[in-house]
Amino acid sequence: MGQIIAVTGKAIQELQNMELSESAFMRIGVMPGGCSGMTYSASVDTKMDENDVVLYDQDGVRVVTTADSVSLLEGLTIDYSDDLIRSGFRFNNPNACGSCGCGSSFGSK
Repeated sequence: MGQIIAVTGKAIQELQNMELSESAFMRIGVMPGGCSGMTYSASVDTKMDENDVVLYDQDGVRVVTTADSVSLLEGLTIDYSDDLIRSGFRFNNPNACGSCGCGSSFGSK
């Protein structure tokens, strides 16, 4: 299976700079919440579950989610911004049909 999502060079570099062990990966998910209905979760994990799907595995970076979240994340681009106001990972999701004013949640199609 090809890559389900894209990870920009800046995000790859930031994940590589975190010096995670070979067994560690970024786990992302979508859950109900926020003012637009859905919100992202992201964490470092080392344990794969039987219903997990690898969304991206390249350049020493692996991104995993649950099978339930794949359709909401397909086509997602993960970027990283180091600006002073709001640094961190950014999620550009073509499946989002709207987002809230603060940018922390989105609605799904």
